[in-house]
Parts: sequence; C-alpha cells; structure tokens
Amino acid sequence: MGTAAKFIRLDRRDRALAVAAARELVVTWIALRTSGFNTAWRRASRVAAQASSARAWCGPPPRWSVSPPAIERISWAVRAASRFIPGASNCLVRALATQSLIGRFGYRSELKIGVRKADDGGLAAHAWLESAGAVVIGEFEIDRYIPLAPLTPGSKAQPSSANSSSALASRSSSLARPGSDSSTL
Repeated sequence: MGTAAKFIRLDRRDRALAVAAARELVVTWIALRTSGFNTAWRRASRVAAQASSARAWCGPPPRWSVSPPAIERISWAVRAASRFIPGASNCLVRALATQSLIGRFGYRSELKIGVRKADDGGLAAHAWLESAGAVVIGEFEIDRYIPLAPLTPGSKAQPSSANSSSALASRSSSLARPGSDSSTL
C-alpha cells in the first residue's frame, strides 16, 4: 500500500494532525534557517504559552468541545510528517515543532538540549522535548547526553557571562578526560 493510500485511510483527526505537524515542521525549519535558534525557540514557547492560557477553564469542558489529541498522537504525527519533509528529521526541528504543536492543545512542555563527547573527539548535541516528566520526542540515547541549563522565556540561548561559558568548558573537559566514567554521560 502506498503512502497516499495510507494517508487517506487515516482517521479524519489523524489526517488533520499530520497536516498540522507537516506545516509546523516547515515553519520551524524556515525559522531556524532564516532567523536563528532564539527566534524559533521564542516562537514555539510563545505559541505554547498562549495556547495553554487560552484553553484553560474551570470545571469540566463544555459538552460541545472536542477532546484534544493525546501527546503520544501528536508525537506520532510529527515523526510521520518529518519523514517526508527535507530537513525535518533534525532533532531540534522536531522538538521545536512538537513544542509548538502540543502547546496549541494546552499541554505544557520543556525543551531540553544536551551535549556529549562525539566519537571523533568533538562535541555532539541533541534536543528533546519533555512534558510532565516524560520524553515526548527525541528519546534517542538521551542518557548519553548531559543536559544544559534549562532555557526560560526571556533568556538568551548563548552564554551571557564568562561563568556560564567556563561551566560549559569544564563540563566538556570532563567528558574528554580519558578513563572518565561513561555512565555519567
């Protein structure tokens, strides 16, 4: 069965979710390429913050409302759509697009970025998204990465002082030490 046939056989809500995920992946990829990480991250965080406050209500939801898709379904849609969009298989693009998308449905999430020593001696980085303490997307070998300080709205993504850059340097130098325990990665 072809891809188009599989798409048509999906439930109407899953099709709409896959299209929304594809659009969000494209918008995020373009934002990262044209405006940089800070702008793309602020956009994803802003969408998530607006949606969670806009959909908040007291008591049970009205009878006419439709329940939002589960986080797992949103994650599935982003993974499925990213296979067909060039540049969308990048972990940062997926994490930011998922953050924006799940925020529209009122879920809170936190973008995590971690680093580790690469096999060639350089520094490797990975991004993933967590919601309610569980990894939503980007769960590939996250135990090997050391998470950087959490980003907060209004903060800059780059280190702003010598202390934070020296802390990163000391973390990366401890990764490069021969005989260091790999279980701490």
